[in-house]
Amino acid sequence: MRYLVAETNWTLMTLAQDLAERGLLISRVERGDDVVHHLKMVPADLLIAEAGHFGPGGLSLRALREAGPGLPIALIARSPQQRQITDCLAAGADTVIDAAIPPEEIAARLMAIARRAHGLSTTELHCGPLVIDLAARQARLNGDWLHLTPKIYELLEYLALRPGALVTRDALLTHIYGLESEPDSRVFDVYLCTLRNHLRDVSDEISIHTARGEGFRFIGPAAPGRSAA
Repeated sequence: MRYLVAETNWTLMTLAQDLAERGLLISRVERGDDVVHHLKMVPADLLIAEAGHFGPGGLSLRALREAGPGLPIALIARSPQQRQITDCLAAGADTVIDAAIPPEEIAARLMAIARRAHGLSTTELHCGPLVIDLAARQARLNGDWLHLTPKIYELLEYLALRPGALVTRDALLTHIYGLESEPDSRVFDVYLCTLRNHLRDVSDEISIHTARGEGFRFIGPAAPGRSAA
């Protein structure tokens, strides 16, 4: 998944670095005012911002919702008071997290918010014989771990979280690379071919369909217990 972090103070900068070291895709902006513009260029699965930059006089909830409909918003505050938490939640935030709690717990709370937006009650996404562990950033096929590079894992995760939906090549590249320089298109083709090879033994159940000139669709069994996002 890709998180957008508004690095408006040292706490948020440190958090972004910690999440990146855990393997998550992290987009960064230095000012809260840049969030909406960035979301229009690089969509995210979760926005993380300082509580003090959200609400009246700060980030506009309406603008954020227009830029990212359904985008989960996690606010970070050090020792937040009850009134601050209540006001943030009433304004539209999904959670307010105390920056003083251990990094492992913060990461777990953020993952919970992001995955629930995709209708997942646990960190595992089940698609028939394929199981994707969102927390470990690994996948198993018929019980055996797949040896996926980080970018091929991201390709699989992005498609599997959107089963049946048409996903354009540009959307996939933007998710994987953000604002970094994208590779030659042939590199992406190699990633896709490699992923399909990993899934070839279950191609009768799971496949990545190419809609020529339009994009790709992940075809597979519906995840049991998955709710509508």
